[in-house]
Amino acid sequence: MKRIRTVRSVAVVTVASALLFTATGCFGASRPSPQDAAASLATAVATGDFSAVPVTASAAQVSDQLEDVLAGLEDQEASASATVDSAEVDGEDPDRATAHLSVAWDLDGADWSYSTDAHLVWGDEAQQWLVDLRPDDVVAGLATGGSVTVTRPPADRGAILDGAGEELMMERDVAVLGLDKSRLAIDDEADDEARAEAVATSAAAVAEVAGVDVEAYVARAEAAGEQAFVPAITLRDNGATEIPTAQMEAIPGGRVLEDTEMLAPTRSFARDVLGTYGAPDAEQIEASDGELTAGVQVGLSGLQADWEDRLGGSPGLAVTITNPPETEDEDAGPSGSASPPPGETVVFSAEPVPGQDVVSTLDRDVQTQAEAVVAASEVPAGLVAIRPSDGQVLAAASGPEGWPVAVSSTYAPGSTFKVVTALALLRTGLSPQDTVQCPDTVTVDGMVVGNYDGYPAASVGQIPFSEAFAESCNTVFVGAHDTVSAADEAEAAAALGLTAEPETGLSSAVLGSVPDDSTGTEHAANLFGQGVVGASPLGMATVAASVAAGHTVRPVFVSDPAVETAPAPETGITEPEAEQLRSLMAGVVQTGTAEMLQDVPGAPVLAKTGTAEFVADGEDLAHTWLVAIHGDLAVALFFNEGLGGGHDNGPVVRDFLTAVEEFLPSEG
Repeated sequence: MKRIRTVRSVAVVTVASALLFTATGCFGASRPSPQDAAASLATAVATGDFSAVPVTASAAQVSDQLEDVLAGLEDQEASASATVDSAEVDGEDPDRATAHLSVAWDLDGADWSYSTDAHLVWGDEAQQWLVDLRPDDVVAGLATGGSVTVTRPPADRGAILDGAGEELMMERDVAVLGLDKSRLAIDDEADDEARAEAVATSAAAVAEVAGVDVEAYVARAEAAGEQAFVPAITLRDNGATEIPTAQMEAIPGGRVLEDTEMLAPTRSFARDVLGTYGAPDAEQIEASDGELTAGVQVGLSGLQADWEDRLGGSPGLAVTITNPPETEDEDAGPSGSASPPPGETVVFSAEPVPGQDVVSTLDRDVQTQAEAVVAASEVPAGLVAIRPSDGQVLAAASGPEGWPVAVSSTYAPGSTFKVVTALALLRTGLSPQDTVQCPDTVTVDGMVVGNYDGYPAASVGQIPFSEAFAESCNTVFVGAHDTVSAADEAEAAAALGLTAEPETGLSSAVLGSVPDDSTGTEHAANLFGQGVVGASPLGMATVAASVAAGHTVRPVFVSDPAVETAPAPETGITEPEAEQLRSLMAGVVQTGTAEMLQDVPGAPVLAKTGTAEFVADGEDLAHTWLVAIHGDLAVALFFNEGLGGGHDNGPVVRDFLTAVEEFLPSEG
């Protein structure tokens, strides 16, 4: 029987049988009713096990065929369950009866039902009723030697759209470079060693042209079947990419296949958000708990995976019976029965239900500018841009490839976290104009904290809190460890949207973590963004967006009512508090560590820079940050390594905001 792969994974057949029998006709006073034989047949149809069915000698092999046919529904990856709703037995001949069965199959949600008539005969030798079993007693239209094939025509997949309703991910032309082992010119008399050498030689040459790891690719090629095509790399066939067709075809077995794949505008475009679609690899299948199947394409990550049910729609279903040609000596069955027709007959079909589009919040132009920023970085980087007025994420870019920096990774936020601590301090009654002490160093339980190299000497000592914020005085914030508790800090972070359980429409999104039980040096370090607090660029962009909006912002990646954002916390930021924070962040640009942002056209930019020290391989390094507000746009830019947020991130954010000003005018 020809097997056709289906869209859904295999499910174990579950069955049920609900039987209601009536017996009519004259079967003789001394004979039992044929009801028991009919009941055993009905149960066999429901369970797929015909071992308990009393059959005639000529029908013994038929039961084996039927067991294989019904089990084959599982093998064809259709979740199958059969229910025999009713059966009626009647007949006028004392030696013959007819059992009328009504069979309903649930094939992965599609209902296929039919009625059959099974012939029962009295067995004198067995002294019981026997089923003169024929295949079409169980599956209407099935002949001896026939097969039942279930196919699942795939549904048209929905697209992921940008915020303007244009397709972001769509079927695009690709060229697949690989080795076609069936095209290797290997002598039929060659021994195994010679064959292996030919495969290895061609595979190595293909890997060189494709630019993939030679050793790993050769191993894959050697493990593949003798007729297999082993893909090495997939390239976009968009006219801008050079496809090395001639080089590939010059290699024995080398081949370039034309195909299409569901792809974003570029390889890196919002990859962490949009995700990937395709056939899962072995590792993904193993980790999926049976959700993924080899060779079956599906959303594997990002929005493609999170919204698979909507995007994928529902596959169709077709049940085809294939009967062998009629032969002259073929048993036509009981008198009066018609032979099932030979050939293929579609006995049941259900049309696919197309998938629906998913509208993301991404702005194609803003995302393109964000991609340019991370592409130019020599270190892992992440940039997120949020529209504070509605919380929509307009851009989220990570680089280089393989580093999900923007939305899925958290780092020590450094002095950008002083926005959170500033809110906690404002809630103690401190105002931006109040005088605070900014000593050169402060000591907490033996931990000595000083200001950064290059901190202006004129801003040491008694200064306004607004100046301490603008110049990023560490000692002011660390010195507040007795004034602001860990619970106060966690509450302020939640008010700014940083630690809420994200309900963004993207399951991989994380915002940050701020413990409410830190004490001693850990708590003191937390207050200026070191210690154990963590934030993603998405999280810090959310903090800036909440300041801009004057209420707790919940970021979202999908414009859909199904994304139910969590309610704002009871202690969410208020407009008066946000106004004070905006004035503090304005000072950072006017007189503090981000003066370069004065060059951005349009509305004045508000910002906070940050640097967070860390140690890697025994070397002292620093993460660098900058968060900014520009009209109805909140931005966070993170570099994994750098000198400082103002030095490294400031000029880049200036250029980014200037570029997006053209198509996202800032509000005054």
